Amino acid sequence: MATIKDVAKLAQVGVGTVSRYLSGRGGVSEKSELKVREAMRQLNYRPNSLARALSTQRSNLIGLWLPSLSGPFYQQLIEVIEYELRQHGKHLILANVGGACCREIYRRHLEDLIHRDCDGILMACPELLVDDMLQTQQPSPPLILINHASDRGANHSFSVDHYAGGRIAAQSLLAAGHQRIACISGRLSAQDAQLRQRGFLDELARQGQPIDPDLLIDGRYDFAGGRLAVQHLLSKGRHFDALFCGNDKVALVALSELQARGLRIPEDVAVLGYDDVDFAAVSSPPLSTIAIPIEQMALAASRQVLNLAYQLELPIPELAPPRYVARHSTRPAPDNVTSN
Repeated sequence: MATIKDVAKLAQVGVGTVSRYLSGRGGVSEKSELKVREAMRQLNYRPNSLARALSTQRSNLIGLWLPSLSGPFYQQLIEVIEYELRQHGKHLILANVGGACCREIYRRHLEDLIHRDCDGILMACPELLVDDMLQTQQPSPPLILINHASDRGANHSFSVDHYAGGRIAAQSLLAAGHQRIACISGRLSAQDAQLRQRGFLDELARQGQPIDPDLLIDGRYDFAGGRLAVQHLLSKGRHFDALFCGNDKVALVALSELQARGLRIPEDVAVLGYDDVDFAAVSSPPLSTIAIPIEQMALAASRQVLNLAYQLELPIPELAPPRYVARHSTRPAPDNVTSN
């Protein structure tokens, strides 16, 4: 098995040069870097990750704390984050909270990532108690929040303007002529669900179209919770001509449940989702939705944790605002629907 000395000998450079190249610390000329890479390729040399971690005091691991591993929203986050980290020679460790809603369990998962010597941690949780938890548990590695606005500062949290997204949802349905609008929110212990619902209701009120309380349903973001919420809404027997759902998964369930009861989409009931995940365009009918920059948000958070953990200077993309995507589950609305 080749050693670092073998690489240095073949590349005709000093062992220190190879060591600096492997650690990323210290200057290595472009010419020497090319020679070291070629020598490593010829010798099929693989650095010992444990030894390198001991020498650099870095694990090259980034932790990702998630409330779930299911659903297209989190899958998109994971794919973007894992790809971006891999481009910079870093690796991802996942901590799946698995639907827990207890502060102690949240903290335990965070501590697990810290104890795994992660160089940085990404935390994708919308629950409101996260800020409270972080006040008592200050992790030593850099910690970046995803999809959760925080007073920790713009450099430590990246979130969509969900309030604006809720307003755009209301604007699009009102502009299409709907007057009896129902809403199935996500779990309101989550910051994004609260902001989205608040923006939606504020815009309805601003345009003189307050919602019937019987048409306002608290729900969950999974398929089972969405089905229960839709069934609960229908059981009230109150007429509605449009339904805004807190995410596309619930909207997909709504399409199925409403059509199973003989209702036409969008002639009898328009259905509007939120997120614009990949299946939204291929549902039956294709789902109108509020698109949010999921991939931009994941990329921005990934690059920021790399910048803070490894003193890099990667550019941070600016997050695009939410926008209305018209498909066939809603009536046509003006093209200029915005949150202004």
